[in-house]
Amino acid sequence: MNIKGKKYLLFWLRLSLVILVLMVVLGGITRLTQSGLSIPYWKPITGIFPPIDMISWQNEFNEYKKYPEYNKQNYNMSIEEYKIIYYWEYFHRMIGRMIGLLFFFPFIYFYYKNYLDKNLVKKLLFLLFLGMLQGFMGWYMVKSGLVENPQVSHYRLSAHLFLAFIIIAYIYKVEISLKYFKQNKINKFQFFNKFINIIIVVFFIQIIYGAFTAGLKAGKLWNTFPLIEGKLIPDNLFSIDPLYLNLFEHKKMVQFIHRYNGILLMILVYVFSFKVQNLKPLLDNKSRALIALVSCQVFLGIITLISKSSIVLSSFHQILAIFLLLQLINIKHFLKYE
Repeated sequence: MNIKGKKYLLFWLRLSLVILVLMVVLGGITRLTQSGLSIPYWKPITGIFPPIDMISWQNEFNEYKKYPEYNKQNYNMSIEEYKIIYYWEYFHRMIGRMIGLLFFFPFIYFYYKNYLDKNLVKKLLFLLFLGMLQGFMGWYMVKSGLVENPQVSHYRLSAHLFLAFIIIAYIYKVEISLKYFKQNKINKFQFFNKFINIIIVVFFIQIIYGAFTAGLKAGKLWNTFPLIEGKLIPDNLFSIDPLYLNLFEHKKMVQFIHRYNGILLMILVYVFSFKVQNLKPLLDNKSRALIALVSCQVFLGIITLISKSSIVLSSFHQILAIFLLLQLINIKHFLKYE
């Protein structure tokens, strides 16, 4: 690959990463403003045009009125209020379309220019598959709220968010692998590679339980820290039968797990950073940045909880989670390559 081709590819991947981060943040705002069910249909082509006059707005509003969210929750909503939630969901979907176009046309161009080797083509085709799966998951998630109980399934919400973080991590991994593709592989840091893998697993568990907390609206309950109902371990954490469902559907238990899994993640990062500090200066600097990120993330999570899931704080909490993931992927790469 020539230098010019590599430069263009890196710019493309970085731009894709930025827009994906924007997509995740906008998705979070869409959820927090309860806008996700405002467009109860999926029209990939004609859906790019929003209503432009009062008649078309009234038609959109009438379509929304057919579904339980309006009839059970928003029956007093005016058309002006409807426009607000419509536009949040509309922009979220438009960015999704933009991401699809941003992938497809540059991919065809780079392939035609022979900038892509076989290995990179395979990686990008896998990324295309993940993007299509994410689009389907978004539709599948919205569909779960267009029923008698107008609440999006927290299972589908967590799958949607989990997949978004996987795509972000994968793009970043492809980018840094391309940027440093001439480096030699290291075999002497196997223990630390396993350690960082454990941290990444705990991180993704935290993402899943963050989505559970959001989907069940558990973040608006028990807004004290570190105690819940005056106790570190509150009562009635296992009140649902069968018992295993408490881990996934009991609001108090879900929030409890989200709290303490976050603290576990922070402790693991601290221990890892202490152990890795003498390996080489580059990793020491990166691990210090990781400590700063996870510490800020835990603190931000606490004040987000106390604020009863403020939209601004929740959005920054999600953004910082992405930066934390990118730093974990970065450190993992430099544990494997010179």
